[in-house]
Amino acid sequence: MSEILATAQCPYCGVGCGLEIFKDKKGRVKIRGDKSHPATKGDLCLKPIPLPKVMDIGRIPAPLYRENKKDQFREISWEEAFEIIASKLKENLPDENYFYISGQLTTEDSYVINKFVKGFVKTNNIDANSRLCMASAVMGYKLSFGSDGPPGSYEDIDDADAFVFAGSNAAWAHPVLFKRVLNRKKEYPEAKIIVIDPVYTATAEKADIWIPIKPGTDTVLFNSVLHLLHKKGWIDHTFINKHTEGFWEALKEADKYPPEVAAKICGIKEHLIYKLTEVYAFSKKVLSFWTMGFNQSSNGTMKNLSLINVHLATGRINEKGCPFSLTGQPNAMGGREVGYLVNGLPGYRDVKNEEDRKFMENYWNIPEGSIKPKPGITIVEAMDKMISGDIKLLWVVCTNPAVTMPNLNKFWKALRNTFVIVQDAYFTDTMDYANLILPATQWGEKEGVMTSSDRTITHNKPFREPPPQCKHDWEIFCEVAKKMGWEEAFSYKTSREIFDEYKKSTKGRLCDISGFEYEGLPKQWGGRWLYKDKKFPTPSGKAKFNPAVYSEPSDHTEYPYSIVLTTGRTKKQWHTMTRTGKSLELLKGEEEPFIMLNEEDAFELGIFDNDYINVKSERGQIYIKAKIGKIKRGVAFSPFGYGKIYHFPTNILVSDAIDPISKEPELKFSAIYIKAKKKRIYRLSDETYQKVKETFPEVKTFLDEAIERGYKILELEGVDSIRGELLEELTKKMYELFDIFINHPTDWERAALLNEEIADIYIRLKIQPHHQQILTKAFKKAMEHIFELPEDTIEAWEYTHDFLAHSIFEVVKKHYEQEVLKKNVEA
Repeated sequence: MSEILATAQCPYCGVGCGLEIFKDKKGRVKIRGDKSHPATKGDLCLKPIPLPKVMDIGRIPAPLYRENKKDQFREISWEEAFEIIASKLKENLPDENYFYISGQLTTEDSYVINKFVKGFVKTNNIDANSRLCMASAVMGYKLSFGSDGPPGSYEDIDDADAFVFAGSNAAWAHPVLFKRVLNRKKEYPEAKIIVIDPVYTATAEKADIWIPIKPGTDTVLFNSVLHLLHKKGWIDHTFINKHTEGFWEALKEADKYPPEVAAKICGIKEHLIYKLTEVYAFSKKVLSFWTMGFNQSSNGTMKNLSLINVHLATGRINEKGCPFSLTGQPNAMGGREVGYLVNGLPGYRDVKNEEDRKFMENYWNIPEGSIKPKPGITIVEAMDKMISGDIKLLWVVCTNPAVTMPNLNKFWKALRNTFVIVQDAYFTDTMDYANLILPATQWGEKEGVMTSSDRTITHNKPFREPPPQCKHDWEIFCEVAKKMGWEEAFSYKTSREIFDEYKKSTKGRLCDISGFEYEGLPKQWGGRWLYKDKKFPTPSGKAKFNPAVYSEPSDHTEYPYSIVLTTGRTKKQWHTMTRTGKSLELLKGEEEPFIMLNEEDAFELGIFDNDYINVKSERGQIYIKAKIGKIKRGVAFSPFGYGKIYHFPTNILVSDAIDPISKEPELKFSAIYIKAKKKRIYRLSDETYQKVKETFPEVKTFLDEAIERGYKILELEGVDSIRGELLEELTKKMYELFDIFINHPTDWERAALLNEEIADIYIRLKIQPHHQQILTKAFKKAMEHIFELPEDTIEAWEYTHDFLAHSIFEVVKKHYEQEVLKKNVEA
């Protein structure tokens, strides 16, 4: 018999699979699907299965602090950490502080943080990583229906006969939902699957129709569909007249894009537009699913409006279908419900609405006028404010923006110029720029609720004790609140107390959960369909057509930046791999990033599969492995989640242009230049070679400093004779590596061997991961001193098998292998 320890929602994508955590006959903690969960009925994908094995790897040992980013971290007490934060908040004006949180937090966490920031710090400068993924969908729903919230349910899959996936590789990103679609297709073979995506994804492989659209042109496509629906007489006049407004204004814009015009703009064949239109015209029930390929655009809100317009024109709400946005995180929906974006308040309220502000001020027992009527600035806009010094403090919670933000070189500059607090369960890339690191509990160690994409709320129960140094996210903010003199408002002792306070604030709202209890979960708010009576929360009570105005992306594909880069996920990894990257099972086959190229594009550039190539945009440059795949000509694809420790982050290249309405960044369209491949000659250029020779004495100084820092780390961790000897050996190897640059620049085989030997020394030194990063950065500083130009640095890395970017990944991989092996042996 297995012992059930807890039930919970999966902590990865927004499908919200119910999990059962149990002990097997040998006492090992394992995970399986919860068959009693109403949304997913026991199904699950690969990602959550290794969770129990990796939860202890790479945890933060204690609060860590450094006043100056050039200094080493030192361990401090929680009391000192709270004092530091309170002092900084008091020192700054309210809007000089910024809070950036996550759709991976529980609803209780997000509620407390939002209350702390908007009600008590008195700034609306709080945003979440949902800004990077769902903001355009939120605005699409609000402008069309009067409120956020997908109107349909997963149950709708089971009787639908058409599924449109726009900018969604659900087979990888939402696999359990996609499996349900495939089951419906198996049960009812006449059902159609249509995929709109420039990449021939795993989802497209299962499609009846693949529409390889040019990135950024979805608004044109759906406008053309609306145009054709009207022209052919295939619209639902009764639904439009009784339940909507604004149709003719929307149609006027759509009529600019007849199929012959739209096909050219979208880079597709005209007949595909007719086929898509017929699906909406003649199917009994159509579900349109979309995610980041749709939302992450400077035209993202308009894309959402254009698709919803098609649903309204055909009356495809509830019984006849649903425009269904799929969230990328386990509780992005819950965060939106509590109002964790710059304009939000609990219960889908808005800071711009005077009644909403007054209600929450009264509810939180704070003076009238405490909540500002103007929304805060979004996280992408905050970059400039951080660089200028107008924002002095950034508090990051449960997310890793040093990898996920667009235009990373600019964002890293912003981080370097700001006092940064990072609160997380694991070490992340963002902590490279932190002044204060706070160890938090994670999923499985804390209680709370999460809301899935179809509005099902699940109660997460802990199944293990957290490490003693960790505190709950909401608890950390409550402790700081006490230091600020707000103890009465933040005197929570349990997550249940927080949930009870939050749920009462939703009474009478669309997302009303005032009658929910932990014991009655999982449960879906709003029922199967939100607008069963066709009454919408708009001033007129009707749904609204909105003219969907197409605008071109901010980047232009002009020579030499003639290829469009789009980004996305891999099959087994999730977000920035903070947790999934610790699993050898999930990492297998996805050990490093890549850029997928069209076969003809690659041929013209002389690039072969697995070549390492230079890729450049106006914002930066990376060095990455090329993969040849089925993708639209002139388009390239690369996963976004690999941080510096694996390789160059792809988002170095990515545009930080934003949608003017949703403020979501243009992560899916960046013009790039790929250098044609030349025959490799293992020799540095004369200019670079001369630079090495001239600067070696200075580089030696940097290396000496790096080694000195290594000794300090060993002293901090506890030095012994063996580790001291290893550090001496490391010193010798590093000098030998640089000697190759000077005297033997063609001896790349010796350089590669040295890389392996250095990696092995790192392992044998058993340096803590955060100290290892410090030492690596010190060596990197020595390397970077040689090369002024990125091209030269990349060239040098190429000729030494990418020592400072690629082989360090091998170090970490070996470290994790040893840790996992050790834990498996112990188990």
